[in-house]
Formats: sequence, C-alpha cells, structure tokens
Amino acid sequence: MSVGYFCAIFVAVIFMLYMDGAVGVLMLAFLLLMPVLSLLITLWVKRSVTVALELPDTAAKSETLTAYLHLKKQTRLPLPFLRLHFTADAHFLPLNPLAEPLPEAPQESGNPIADALARRRWRRMMRVQLTPETLPMCLSMGTEEERRYEIALTARYCGSGTVSVSEIRLSDYLAMFSFRLHTECAGRILVTPEIPETKANSELFRSVSTAVAAADEETEMTPTASASAVPGYEHRDYIAGDSLKRINWKLSTKRRKLMVRQDEPVSLARLSVVLDLRRGSERMPDALRLANEELLIETALGFLMLCARSGYPCTLYYLDTTPVYDSGSAQPKEAGCEWQTVSIDDGGQLAAEAIPLLRGGFCAEGYIHAQALPAQLSQESGAVLLYFTTNGASPTAAVLPSLGTEQHTIVPEGMAASVKAPAEGGFWTVSADHTLREIKS
Repeated sequence: MSVGYFCAIFVAVIFMLYMDGAVGVLMLAFLLLMPVLSLLITLWVKRSVTVALELPDTAAKSETLTAYLHLKKQTRLPLPFLRLHFTADAHFLPLNPLAEPLPEAPQESGNPIADALARRRWRRMMRVQLTPETLPMCLSMGTEEERRYEIALTARYCGSGTVSVSEIRLSDYLAMFSFRLHTECAGRILVTPEIPETKANSELFRSVSTAVAAADEETEMTPTASASAVPGYEHRDYIAGDSLKRINWKLSTKRRKLMVRQDEPVSLARLSVVLDLRRGSERMPDALRLANEELLIETALGFLMLCARSGYPCTLYYLDTTPVYDSGSAQPKEAGCEWQTVSIDDGGQLAAEAIPLLRGGFCAEGYIHAQALPAQLSQESGAVLLYFTTNGASPTAAVLPSLGTEQHTIVPEGMAASVKAPAEGGFWTVSADHTLREIKS
C-alpha cells in the first residue's frame, strides 16, 4: 500500500510538470495532506481506544458458546483499522482450521551456532504464522463510541480453557503507519466433563468390590442386642443412597419392599483413588495430550460414581494445581502445590467436587512442588487403591507400593507405552469409549 501511494505521488508530480500545473498541484497537495490527516486521526484515537473480553464462566463439553469482544473509544472520531489475534487454546475446536499448525521447537543438534539460528527462525515463525487456534481479525468503527463483536467457540475437551486477544495493532486508513497497543486481555472458561456410565460388570469393579467386601468381613463387628435383649437388628424402609450391604433381602422378600438393617455396626473399608495431575514430559500435540488427560479424568469420575451408587465409600486424592495469574495475563505465574482429600459417599456430590479439580487440571512437573504422597493416604489404610496417571516417571508412582495395599494403575490407552507397568498389582488401560482392559505382565 505504501509503495503504491508513493507511486501515486510520483504520477501527480509528472502530471503537474508536463500536463496541467494547477490540477497537478491540487492532486499533489491532496496526496500529501491525506497521510498527515490519517496519522493525526489515528494518534488521537489511539489515546482512548480500549479492548475488553467477556467470557462465560463455564461451558459443557461439546457446547457452542459465544465470546464477546468489546471495543470502546472516548471520541467521535472514527477508528481506522484495529488488527488483532483472537486465540482459543486446544480445549476448543480450531477457530482457523485451514491454517498450518506451528512446528515443534527445534531439537539440540550439538552445534551451538546452528541451534541458535534454528531457535531464532522458530521464534520469528511463532510471531507471524497463524495457527489453527488463532483467528486474525481486522475491526473498524465509525462515529459510535462502543461496539461489540461475537465469536463462536465450541468446547472440545474438559478443563480450564484459555481465550486471549493479542498482537493488537492500530493502523491508519492508508496502512502507512501502525502502532502496537500494549493492552492484551485474556480469560478462562471451565469446560465441564461428561461423566460416563461405567458398567458394574466390568472386571476392575468386580475385583475392587471383592477386595472391599473381604476387608469388610475382616473388620465386621458383632451386632448389638435389640430391644428385647435378643441379638438381632432393627429395620426400616430403604432410602435412596443407603448401602446395598445393609439390605435384609430375606425380610425384603417377605414384605415385598426393601428393608434396611438399622443398628448394624458395619465398618466399611474405603476405596482410595489417587488422581495424579503431574503431566509427563512426552512431546505430543496439545489436542492429543488433552484428549488423553480428559479420558483419564472422566474415567476416574465415572468409576467413583459407580462406587458411590453401589454403596462403596471412596476417598479421592488429587493435587490442587489451580494456577495463579497476573491480571489480564494468559500465562500462569505459579500453580498450587497441595494435595486435596475429598470423601465421596454419594453420586450427587461428585459433580460439585469435579469443579475445583478441573480448574487446575494437569500441570507440568516443573510447576508442582508438592510431596509425592498425600499425608492422609500414608496414615490411613484402605482396602484398595486406584492410581490414575499419565506420567510414568511421577514421584507418586514410585512411593505408592510402600503402602502395602492392593493397587491398580490406570492409564490412557494412547499413553500406555510411556508408563511402566507396576511390579505388583493390576495395570489397566482406558480406551476412547472408557472401557477398562487389564494388561497382563
């Protein structure tokens, strides 16, 4: 555009010298004053223009939602052209599916000079190449002082998705001058998972229920005497949520309704579930990594839901990796580093407990500075321990065998090769349809 404009000035000069001087002077004055006027309007608008991003707090998986981009200026002068990059991470479907994905960072080759040049080319490519997650936008405004634009997003993977606006540049009408606006904005949307319906006849659930029942028999106490001083039980009608172990099936058959033993001192062994959110160091596309992590989270929640509905109390342990952000930044400053303990006794509680878990989600090992094992888990002894992980080198996996309980390790099918099977206990993989399959050693 600038080269063409200078060519137009050159033509005006030729016209003034060799064809019509008066008209040529008018043409030349017009062409010289227009860039100055365009520059002055752009500089004046630049002082007052602001960009804001409005996002919903949560969205269901596969839901299409709307993000709002607000432009404001405190002047009636028109806004020339505002160019920016609207980016949504891999938690959402690509905004620009025709764009080429950015290649991975160059590996070390042993030649310092070649490596430095390769990294420099890659960083330059990062600044200019549009990726499928980035939507380029060119906006303009007339005399109105506020305008709102809508961008449709489709949630793809559960977790805390990041949406940001960056590379904001204001250019004049002739595209001869461009100014970088240093006001970048970002926001996060919590994409909730779909808790799958795990089958009660799955091999892992049968193994867990058998171990829990055996532990219950070992810790079962002698029933207290009834009101008639004869050993027995008081009964009441079954209420949804009661443990199936306390149903008196013989009496229920006679009365044709479910009856629950009221004063049975049952000591139920709790099932321990450890969800390790330490992310492995394997190189893979972000979408593939999020798909495996989502598969693990949804399978863990589905298994907890099945256990709760079947009357088996569970304790969930997970790392609180909720990130801490600076105002308006899309990159976390730090992550939480504490183990959280949640007792799951009914299915209705599970959906609410999944929210804080997903706000942090999986986090790189370097951001986590927590002890390898939850303190409460090392103090209590459960009947069975289920360990959900994608990181075979996690410090948690190294110390779990010291607990001495029956243990089962569950990993996504696509990452089973990177996770070493434990020396003792079961090793299970999860397929895309949440089917658990045991890998025999």
